[in-house]
Amino acid sequence: MKISSCINNEIYFSSKKTFKRMFDKCAYSGEKFEPYDTCTIEHIIPVICGGENDFANYLPVKRSWNMDRSDTPLDEYIKENPQVKKNIIDTVNSKEGQIIEGINWAEEVKKTLLKAIGYDIFK
Repeated sequence: MKISSCINNEIYFSSKKTFKRMFDKCAYSGEKFEPYDTCTIEHIIPVICGGENDFANYLPVKRSWNMDRSDTPLDEYIKENPQVKKNIIDTVNSKEGQIIEGINWAEEVKKTLLKAIGYDIFK
């Protein structure tokens, strides 16, 4: 069993639960997680649409936002909810340079977002 650890700015988890604890805000709403909120892991590209079940495809979001998006493609969801774009950018930038599960999480998520949306939201 892998134990959560932090060595040289690299974070390794034993569960997704630890990943969720790294974030204090919802990547879609930008709102802080309150004790009663449920932080869920949102797949940038839904698994049913070919998305992977790995950290490069994960964003932390409130359960209500996760359920609201469901399997709507992210580019469509951003068009319907324009504030989501800025909040995703803020979330990803907040972890710039952080190594999570052996990957530079922000850089890998940017690649997944580009694939999901079709354009670079960071430019």
